[in-house]
Amino acid sequence: MDVLRRMNRRRFVRLLAAGAAAAAAAPLAGTAAAKPPRRAMEAGQPTPTHRPLTAAMRKEIEVQKKSVADMLKVVRAYELPAGSPPAPIFRAVRAARRER
Repeated sequence: MDVLRRMNRRRFVRLLAAGAAAAAAAPLAGTAAAKPPRRAMEAGQPTPTHRPLTAAMRKEIEVQKKSVADMLKVVRAYELPAGSPPAPIFRAVRAARRER
């Protein structure tokens, strides 16, 4: 436990970042080394990357594409009058000090 008491904040953050990077890279390394299923290897066909789309899924995708296209038409057709005020600008405000 003495190691934990002597660990400074910078070392802890470095260790935390290294652990997160290793955890994020671990699944990627596993997929690169993964072998395709035996049936696909025997047949000489590539393995499917995802399940095939159903008719309902295709229809829903088309509905969503149309919805996005309609929204874009509305946004692009909006005429902003000259000299209008700009959108709100974010300005950081210093946090109020808390009394102890």
